[in-house]
Amino acid sequence: MVDYAIRQILAPQEGEREFVVAWMRKSTGTGDVSFDALAQRFWKWEGGQLTEIGREEYDSLAGTAGGKGQDTWLYARHSVTVLALDEEKGEAVVEIGSMYGPLAGKGVRYLLRREGGSWRKVSEETVWIS
Repeated sequence: MVDYAIRQILAPQEGEREFVVAWMRKSTGTGDVSFDALAQRFWKWEGGQLTEIGREEYDSLAGTAGGKGQDTWLYARHSVTVLALDEEKGEAVVEIGSMYGPLAGKGVRYLLRREGGSWRKVSEETVWIS
């Protein structure tokens, strides 16, 4: 489902833009919200290819300023968090957080449904904007 979110939702939205993405586990409460505690796996999208990377490369790419200075990043930063999964119904709620610069981002929640062995997007709702 994370692979679906990256390849079928994020990549088409981003078009030619390169990005990094972190798969985050759901937080268990207010004391469990740090990126270090929640981030599980990392990828980069370059030249239409998705490649798994380590935390050090993620941090390096995520910190690269864009061509317009410090207000933009060369690589958009995304997080994919599975908020709910119902195996019996074949449904999942996934939130994708997207940041393009220090004060430019949004969070979108998606309802996904498994049909015929594949995930598909059923609905989406913007839940935050920066």
